[in-house]
Amino acid sequence: MRLFSRVFSGVLLLLPAVSAVYKDEAYQNDWHHELIGASIPSSTFFHRPSLDAKASLIYTLTSRSILAAINPRDGSIVWRHLLGDRASSGVARKAEGAVIAAVDRDVKAFGAVDGKLIWETTFVDKVKDLQVIGGGVGIVLLENGSVVKVSGGKIVWESPAADSKDIPQSLSVQGNNVFGLYQQPSKGLRIATILAETGKLSSSSISASIQPLDKIYSSASVVIWTENSLSLVKFLVLGAKSSAISIPAPQDVVDIKFLASGKTILLHYETKDKSWAEVYGVDHVKGSVNSLYSLDANAARSAFSVTESGGETYITWTLPNGESFLYGSKSANVLDSYTSESQNNEDISILSAISEIIPKTDKKYAIRTFIATSSPGFHGNTFLIRNGKTVWSRPESLVSVTASAWVELLDPASEEVAEELDVEGHKSVVGAYVHRLFRHAHELITYGPDWFAGIPGRVMDAFLSNEIREERDGKWRDFFGFRKYAVVATKEGGLVALDVGRKGAIVWELSLVSSNLTDQWEGVQQMYEVSKGTVGVVTYGGEYWEVDAFAGRVLTREAIGGRAKSSTILERGGKSKVIMVVLEGDRVALLPQGSILGEPAYIVVRGDAGALNGLRVDNITLATAKTWDFVPQPTEEIHSIVNRPAYDPIASIGKVLGDRSVMYKYINKNLITIVTTDSSHSSATIYILESVSGVILYSAIHAGADTTKPITATMSENWLVYSYFGTEEVDGEPGAKGYHLVVSELFESRWPNSRGPLHSAQTYSALAGEIGRPYVLSHSYIFPAEISSLGVTTTKQGITTREVLAMMPWSSSIIALPKRLLDPRRPVDRDPNEAEREEGLNKYAPALEIDPRSVINHKRELLGITDIVTTPAQLESTSIIFAYGGDLFGTRVTPSMPFDVLGKGFSKVQLVGTILALGVAVGFVAPMVRRKQINQRWLATS
Repeated sequence: MRLFSRVFSGVLLLLPAVSAVYKDEAYQNDWHHELIGASIPSSTFFHRPSLDAKASLIYTLTSRSILAAINPRDGSIVWRHLLGDRASSGVARKAEGAVIAAVDRDVKAFGAVDGKLIWETTFVDKVKDLQVIGGGVGIVLLENGSVVKVSGGKIVWESPAADSKDIPQSLSVQGNNVFGLYQQPSKGLRIATILAETGKLSSSSISASIQPLDKIYSSASVVIWTENSLSLVKFLVLGAKSSAISIPAPQDVVDIKFLASGKTILLHYETKDKSWAEVYGVDHVKGSVNSLYSLDANAARSAFSVTESGGETYITWTLPNGESFLYGSKSANVLDSYTSESQNNEDISILSAISEIIPKTDKKYAIRTFIATSSPGFHGNTFLIRNGKTVWSRPESLVSVTASAWVELLDPASEEVAEELDVEGHKSVVGAYVHRLFRHAHELITYGPDWFAGIPGRVMDAFLSNEIREERDGKWRDFFGFRKYAVVATKEGGLVALDVGRKGAIVWELSLVSSNLTDQWEGVQQMYEVSKGTVGVVTYGGEYWEVDAFAGRVLTREAIGGRAKSSTILERGGKSKVIMVVLEGDRVALLPQGSILGEPAYIVVRGDAGALNGLRVDNITLATAKTWDFVPQPTEEIHSIVNRPAYDPIASIGKVLGDRSVMYKYINKNLITIVTTDSSHSSATIYILESVSGVILYSAIHAGADTTKPITATMSENWLVYSYFGTEEVDGEPGAKGYHLVVSELFESRWPNSRGPLHSAQTYSALAGEIGRPYVLSHSYIFPAEISSLGVTTTKQGITTREVLAMMPWSSSIIALPKRLLDPRRPVDRDPNEAEREEGLNKYAPALEIDPRSVINHKRELLGITDIVTTPAQLESTSIIFAYGGDLFGTRVTPSMPFDVLGKGFSKVQLVGTILALGVAVGFVAPMVRRKQINQRWLATS
């Protein structure tokens, strides 16, 4: 016995010790594409973050008011800040060890290295322009015409406009003089000269007579503008007593761009098929502008950059195919040129190019050019070209995603044998058996050796808890169904497939708009998976596209017959799906062409004067007949309409209570939620409506709702969750000021075990009004932050507990709120009884606190998210999440924990070791027990 104890203890010592700290699984299953949008050329530059820095970073302010620092080595975001909304305009300038940006009324300085806020100033009026002097002092031009000097966040001086009727244009700084440029429509161009030290107005004069103005540009030395529809270019040298110089523009020019650095000016001319440049020099003494040289015409939609390096001025010309040429400021001789490996794409336009040039020995140069491009469907994608080679790219066009559709990948276990099974189905029993026997033999010979050879690797991966190595790629899904495609559409008409199971990798790209029809593009109305591996796209302009979602190949493109107002997809038994599109005039079209409706359909469309109409669509003629109207109050307008998710399985028709009674859910697939707002009375109204009959089942009026702030809602099963901002006063009475989160749950009856008025009905008709009236329970909570978007998790069978997903712009994060936390049956003003505790109900608290563990994006910063969509995995425990609208973010969540799969922390080695130890123990104990039993028998007989 003592020997056994020693051996058993030794075996246990060989087993791995139990770890007290679990491995953090953050960033294992989630992915994030940090997007910033299209760069503003005048606010994009290379800049050394500190005086002792050996390399520069790229700093840019984008059209989405995001100020960002980009690492030119790999294109990663070093830091970024959202400075305003999407409608904001701004400007950014480099400073010593900092970057100063102005957006709307705010001027902020950020550390160039880490992006930390150094100082900020807020003005009453919006900022028109910004310049930096003395390393870090800002000169600001406001929309009221005032010029303000800001240092360290404090106003040093303010110089008012000389004339309140002047329209401020821009600022220029030359030495100790600040030039404020103003346009007087009836007189001309006013130049106000202000002393930078004191802010005193030195002079103010109308220096040029301006005719109807096209474009205006100013630098430290000159002001340039165009007149008469780009037919005339004028120069005016700042600080010189000279008149404006006129130069006729070439014919057929569609655009003129201006670039300047020091004493060098470049005019970039573009026609429909060509582009070229004229280079000029500025003579400050004479106040003249002299032509230096011209560059011969080349490919259209190219870009120039003017850069100073080592006391010299260089000009870089980048073509759409990536080819680039380097020139000096004195002659048209090519200093260096670089060819590109990419093929010329005639649809790509280079919006802007910013270069950094480092002269080397032997008259060679190191050139890095940061370019922003535009092509049909994709606007704002950025690239870094180093000596003619593309180093990296960023898909900034995906910042404008407006619609998405999930695409299920194929199951190799069933798809590969589907054709063989179909063959066997047409044979006799003996023939089918023989065919299957030969098929299995062929599979064993073909796939058997590789499968057997991979056994050791799979076993080791399983024991070491390594990531399962997928043997399938492309259109084949993985074992647990984590790989799916999210096909998204951009605002400009691009179609992109993202593999959400592989960190959001771009699978393919496709444009839905031609290069000559970009001005007529109206956007994607909706997208659907119409069949296995096929996506149907309905556009507002009246086109229908079918795309192979696996290969990105266009299958069908056809006209619908009019502009699309709305659409929906209907399942007509089996695998048949029909897209029903409502056109102008309430006409209906079925897609694909030739589809049959099968039975009458009922839809809801927006009517005239802000009303909603219910329509019945005849299954033969497709004629529509109005069945009901929803007309809001005269002072109200419809804010939004919310439907249940397209895939929303319900595992149970009732909720089992703690005492084993059942509250039956009010389940109706035709429920919609209508949110209306009344800005004159500061109120919001929620309607739950039955969409076939038009009957309002429930309504709630929230007085004191701020209609200028987001009001969001989501539905699932038999409940609704929505959020709004409540003011501190409601009808003269004190109110709960803050963000409110409201949950409403619908039941068939007020009483448990009761099915309500329709409990005995075998069938019922919504058109006859036989829908019953639900019993509605509601709770309202004070939420600590604004919610801009709501979603809900979805699983394959609907068994797993659901979670409400809320996007909070304030913290740039998405949190997952368990539905049980929002249960409206939580007891009020009392502790839960034993039955309620068994259900998991807690005492109602009016305020919800954010649990940091509920943030599903961890430390990732999400900007601009507008939509959150979910889809189930093959595991019932897991829901796949995809968020878009600004950044792109994807992850997997398990609301009820991963109950159907072993976690990474499960030690298979320890399990096997324990079994072996028990086997050894049994081997030692068995003879001892057998000997003891024999001895007992001898003792019993004696």
